[in-house]
Amino acid sequence: MKRITSVLLCSLILTGSICGCESKAEDADSSSAVVHVDGTFDIEEVRKNINIKGYHFEVPMKLEDLEKGLKYEFVGEEFDDGLYKVVISDDNELILESLAADVHKISKKAYLYNIAVTDSNSDVAGIVPFVSTKEDVLEKFGKPDYIENYDILGDEKETYKYGLFGQNDGFKSKGKFMNIGFNSSDVIEAIVVNYLE
Repeated sequence: MKRITSVLLCSLILTGSICGCESKAEDADSSSAVVHVDGTFDIEEVRKNINIKGYHFEVPMKLEDLEKGLKYEFVGEEFDDGLYKVVISDDNELILESLAADVHKISKKAYLYNIAVTDSNSDVAGIVPFVSTKEDVLEKFGKPDYIENYDILGDEKETYKYGLFGQNDGFKSKGKFMNIGFNSSDVIEAIVVNYLE
């Protein structure tokens, strides 16, 4: 349960869905591209190239369309309109803990729209948590649209934000974006990909 909470907290902090952290944002490059050219950000490339522990994901993705061998389970109670914690696993291990939307309507239509990648056996478009650095990110995606600095319990964190951000709907972060969180050594700790109209 602690792991679920920490992953979801990481996702929510990186997507900007919760308050309580001191944050300073700066506009890094207001002309950042959304079409794919080397050294620029392309949400379509990113959202379709999420690999976690040998399994392929994309956002948005219906839970019923998960790769063969994966199963999912809703954890806890609904905490926002149709929003639940979901645990995805195979026969051997936990693969992903995330948020599923539209669960209360028809669970077959429940879908992932936000994925936090926090494992070194995983990558987003070739960028790997706890391996890739800020320099790797800049080379792959160019300058971020925004940079945010957080002070979380005395630990300084920096996040690069790429893409189009919309108004939040409760806990749901609207927009088509990727946020990458770094530790004090400029190594990636987490990558969050969000795709919600």
